[in-house]
Amino acid sequence: MSGSRLELANPNTFESPKEYVEKHLAPLVTELHRVTNELLSPGSSSAEEWGVDMVPSKADAIFRRLDKRVDDSPKHVIFDGSEYFSLPKELLRAKQAKIMFTAVLYTKGKGEAQFRLVRDDGVVVENSVIYVSEQHTVATYTRHLPFGDQPGSISPDSRTYYIEASSQGRCIPVCRRFSLSFVYI
Repeated sequence: MSGSRLELANPNTFESPKEYVEKHLAPLVTELHRVTNELLSPGSSSAEEWGVDMVPSKADAIFRRLDKRVDDSPKHVIFDGSEYFSLPKELLRAKQAKIMFTAVLYTKGKGEAQFRLVRDDGVVVENSVIYVSEQHTVATYTRHLPFGDQPGSISPDSRTYYIEASSQGRCIPVCRRFSLSFVYI
């Protein structure tokens, strides 16, 4: 991509500046960050899974992997945390590395769904649970996740991360895409 064009919505069409930032600017900046990261660090999300909605094969109150569509494998991302060690030492002294988990999610039907990130060894990643209750409203959600060797953290080696979902009521949780990327705070 040699260039891009970004058009912002009219702030006057939102009820308040807070709603404009939360419902328009924050998701837009998050998506821009994800796309930029994908261009700079190819492989942080799978290109063939980007635009395909996936749902669990059975929607109920139990967390299940989003494994229906595209192919028989569950929705996943391979993230290589070892890239942390190639970062300039000056940056690491000045900033703290965290992982940004970005997911485009919605629900079909009435009810509430929960999504979470799970490592390939079955460990649930801390702070990764996302609650979605707006029916058919596609939204981008972000979470800052811990990074390191501690249980529940994004690991400093190459691992596969799965997104799982559970639902209450008669809704089907849907994940359009998700990604992981380094951010420095």
